[in-house]
Formats: sequence, structure tokens, C-alpha cells
Amino acid sequence: MIQKENSFGTFDQEINAFFKDAHHFACLINTCLYQGQEIVKPQDLMLVDPKIQAYTRDVLMLWNGRYGSYYLGIENQLIENYPMPYRILQYDCLVYKDQMDTLEKEHRKKKDLRSSEEFLSGIKEEDKLIPCITIVIYYGTRPWQTNFSMKDMFDVKDMSSLIDFKMNLLEVHSDTHRYKDKELDLVFSMTRDILNANFNTIRNKYKQGIPKQVALVIASMAKDEELYQQIKEEEKEVIVMCESLDRMREEASNEGFVKGKIQGEETGEIRILTNLLKKGISDSYILEITGVSSELLMKAKQGLN
Repeated sequence: MIQKENSFGTFDQEINAFFKDAHHFACLINTCLYQGQEIVKPQDLMLVDPKIQAYTRDVLMLWNGRYGSYYLGIENQLIENYPMPYRILQYDCLVYKDQMDTLEKEHRKKKDLRSSEEFLSGIKEEDKLIPCITIVIYYGTRPWQTNFSMKDMFDVKDMSSLIDFKMNLLEVHSDTHRYKDKELDLVFSMTRDILNANFNTIRNKYKQGIPKQVALVIASMAKDEELYQQIKEEEKEVIVMCESLDRMREEASNEGFVKGKIQGEETGEIRILTNLLKKGISDSYILEITGVSSELLMKAKQGLN
């Protein structure tokens, strides 16, 4: 559906803007790659152009830190993408190709290649590349099911001689990390509760107001168009998420579907589920307010295709 594609584009923009903040970015890298140690400092990060040749990364930073220089990337996945290990390998290789092209161009301009090995290589022996590390953040409601590495994409019996490439995957719905950056910790913990339909937890735990922009990021990570629009239309700049979710539940109930009230045929239930899906309400929230089975919801979703 065109509406869903447009929504996902908006969600991507909100999430990317959040992680372009050096403090959020550094905390994510430190927590996921360095066991919470403050190895990456925000002041050592520089946002770089995410467009690499024909492709555009979600967020790309250059880190000049204690271990040298690294490119650090984030790729956000609102739904599972089966060839993701290949995509990340391709993205990282393009970062290397871009560096190789630059080196070769500089040497051609300087005309400083002397040996046959240098002419063949297009670079000098002492030339080095900046490594690239990418984290995939997945915001689905169910576990990532298919390919975690390149080996998972092959159908052969002997892989002992294959060089594998395994992606760094963070699944928000089951993430148990605690993040030192309070805003990042709040965003991930509340998104996790929405994805898992823990609405009673949200009502009891998140009664404090949060900045409107942070609330929009949470709604984007949860892929909840209805919640996103409701927050977007708020005039105040501080949002109480439990109140927003309650208002959304009341509006959804006014569509005529409250658990136990509708005893009609399955076709009537599917029609109402379809209307809720068209509004962009997340799967987890529909299941929570209606009490239908996941099989019936899946049937309604198939009818949209």
C-alpha cells in the first residue's frame, strides 16, 4: 500500500534524525559492541555523507578514537529483510571501494607509483583503508527468523572453507541492554513494551512527560501510524505516552470493535480489522484492544495485498 510506504519513509526519517545525535549514537555503539564501556566518545564522532555511490546509508559516522579511525553505520529495519547480511556486506564493501577509488585517483594525480606491484595494485604498500562496522536495528514484533550471516543464505553441505560475514543485529523487541544515555534507554524500553503489547506496563511505568520529538521517535520505531499522527497533532511539546495510548485505544474502540461486543461473523470481524490496519495501527495494539487471534489478523492483512 502506498500509505504504508509513505509512513515507513517518515518513520525512517524520524529514527535516523534521532541517531544522528552523537550522544545517542555513541551510547548505542558502546553498549552493543563494547559491553557498556565508554570507548566511543561523542566528541570523537563526525557525521559523514551517508550516500556511497548509488546507495544511501541510514546513518554513517566517522570515529577518530583510541583504536584509530573507523566508519560506524546504523541500518534501521522496520520489517525483516531476508538478504540483509548481503546488503550490509554490500554497503560495507562500497565504503571500502570508495576509499580505494580515492587512493587510486590520488596516486594517478601524483604519478608516484614506481614498482610493478604498485602499478598493478593502483596503491602503495603502506596505504591502508578505514574499516567499517554496521549495526542493524530491527523493530519487528516477532524475532528475526531467517538470515543472520552470509552462510545462512547458502544451500550447501560443506561450508568449512567459506569465509563468513555475520551482521551485528539488535532486536528491539527482545533487547535487554540498559543504556547510559537516558533518552536512548527510554526510547528502546518504551518501544519494546509497545511491540510486545505491554500496555499495562506503559500505563504504570511511563507517567512522566517526555519531549514531543522523542515520542515521535518511539511511535516511529513501533511503526504505529495512528499514534504518530496523534502525537504530531498535539500542540504541547511534552507528551505523556500512557495518556496518548489510552486516547488511541478509545478512538479505536469507537470504530465499533471492543472485545466481547461484536459477536458477528468472521467476515465482519475481518472488515473491522482491515479498517484498523488501514489506519496504520500496529499489529500488537490491534491484538490487545480486540482480543482476536493472530491467525485472524493475518487473514485480514492478506486481504489488503
